[in-house]
Amino acid sequence: MKKITVKEMEGTKRIVSKSAVVPGHAPAKRIAVLSLISADCDTVPAMNAKARRFHHMGAQVLEELGFQTIRPNGPTRTAVEAVRHFRSMEDAGAEAIVLYIADWSYSTTAAIGALRNNRLPLILWTNAQPDCAGLIGAAIAKGGLNEVGLDAPLVYGNFDDAGTRRDLKTYCNGAAAAARLRGMRYGLGGTRSLEMLTSVVDPNVWLTRFGVDVDGFDELDVAERAKSVPKRDILRHKKWLKQTFGRVAVADIIVEMNIRLYLALREVIAEKKFDFISVKCLPVMPRIMTSFCLAHALLGDAVDADGPKERMICGCESDSNGALTMQMMKNVDDQAIGFADVRHLDPDGNVLRISNCGSQATELARCPKDIHWVRHGLQELPWKHGGMCPQCVSKPGVVTLARLARIQGRYVMMISGGEALDRPRAALKETYWGFSPHTFIRLNAPTNVFVNQLRSNHIHLMYGDWLRDLVHLCRVLEIEPIIPENLK
Repeated sequence: MKKITVKEMEGTKRIVSKSAVVPGHAPAKRIAVLSLISADCDTVPAMNAKARRFHHMGAQVLEELGFQTIRPNGPTRTAVEAVRHFRSMEDAGAEAIVLYIADWSYSTTAAIGALRNNRLPLILWTNAQPDCAGLIGAAIAKGGLNEVGLDAPLVYGNFDDAGTRRDLKTYCNGAAAAARLRGMRYGLGGTRSLEMLTSVVDPNVWLTRFGVDVDGFDELDVAERAKSVPKRDILRHKKWLKQTFGRVAVADIIVEMNIRLYLALREVIAEKKFDFISVKCLPVMPRIMTSFCLAHALLGDAVDADGPKERMICGCESDSNGALTMQMMKNVDDQAIGFADVRHLDPDGNVLRISNCGSQATELARCPKDIHWVRHGLQELPWKHGGMCPQCVSKPGVVTLARLARIQGRYVMMISGGEALDRPRAALKETYWGFSPHTFIRLNAPTNVFVNQLRSNHIHLMYGDWLRDLVHLCRVLEIEPIIPENLK
C-alpha cells in the first residue's frame, strides 16, 4: 500500500497517493475518485459506514493497477459538494475521474458536478453486490450525464473481480491518455515534406479539438546551431555510441554531423519547451548537412550519452498527424513508439513489412548490440556527407498499429493488432531497403481489409495489446476508431 498524505484546500480534505518518479519515464496517470451517495443514506449508519469503506477500497484498487489517486476524505452526497470536490480534484492535477457509486445517488450530483467544471473524462463504477443498490444509482447517473451531453462508460463489478479491474485499467488509461494531451506543445519543424497532404494540420483545430498548441521551428536553424555544438559533447556521444551499440560502420564525419544535429535539436526542444515534435528532413537536409536519423532514434529512447531521460516523440517528414498518433500511443503506455512506412504486405502470408526511410527508436531492437549504424542508402537525393541508420530487425512480440487520418476533415484512427516476427538480420537482404530498420508483422486483419483502411504511407507501432485503450482514447476525443479485424 502506498503512503498517503492529506492536504487541505478550500476547506475540503484531499487525499493524494504518492507515486514513485522513475527516471526516463512519464509520471503515473492521476485518477480522481469520487464516491457518490445520496445524503439520505447518512440517516442509516450502516450505509454511511459502507460508503466510506468502499470509497477508500475503490481508490486502493486503482493504486494497485498502477495509478496515482486523488480523492476527497469521504463520499460526495450533493450537487454542491460535487462541484467543490470536482474542482479540488482538477486543481490537484487529476487527468480522469472515476465516479464510484456504492448505493443510491441522485443523478444531479454527477451531472451538475461534471458540468460546472472542465469536463475531465469520466468513468462510472458500481459493485455487483446483492445487498447494495449501486446499479440503480449508476444507471440513473449514466442517464443523467447523457441527458446533459456527457459520456461515461459504466464498469460493473466488485473490487476483487479480475474482469472489473481489467476494464477499469483500460478506461482509466485511455481517458487519462486523452486528457494528458491538453496543454502540450507540439513543435513543427519545417514545412510540408514531399507534398504529403496527410501530414499537414490546422493549428487552431488541434488547439480546439485536443488542447495542443502548435508552434514552429526551422530545420535550417537546427543546422546552423549544430555548427556551434562543443567538440567535447560530440566526442562524449561518439564514445557512447561505439560502446553501446553493436557496430558504428560509417565515417567519422557522418557520425559527427549526426551528433551535432541531435544535440542542436535537443537545444531547440528545451528552449521552446516542446512536448513532442516532427522535423522536415527530405529533400533539403541531406544536401546541406545530413539527415536527422540519429536524432530521431535517440529522441525516442529513454537514455543517451547523458543518462536517463524521458522519451520524446519525433515524427519524420514534418508529419504532424503521425507525431500526434505517436504521442497518443505514448500517453497510453510510456514506451518507444515506431514510425515507419508500409513498405510491403505479402498477400500469401499476410505479413506486413514496415520500415521508415532510415530510422526508428533503438529500443525497438532486441537489444542495443543488435543495432548496426550503417550508411544511409537513399539514392534519389544528393548527399553532402552521407547519413547513418540504426539497421536492425525489431524484436518479436505482440504489437498494436495505429494511424490518425481525416475523412473530409473528420478525424478517424485505424487501430489494428498483430505479431512482430522473429526474423534474422539476413532477412534484410531481401527487402531492397536493407540499410534501414525493419519490423515484420503478421497481421490479425485480412490483407484486403487492412489495405483498404490505409490512409497514409506512414503507420505507427507499439508493443503489447493496447487496442481497447486506444479505442477508449478515441471515444473521449470523439475520434472514430476503425478496426480492420472487425470489418468484412
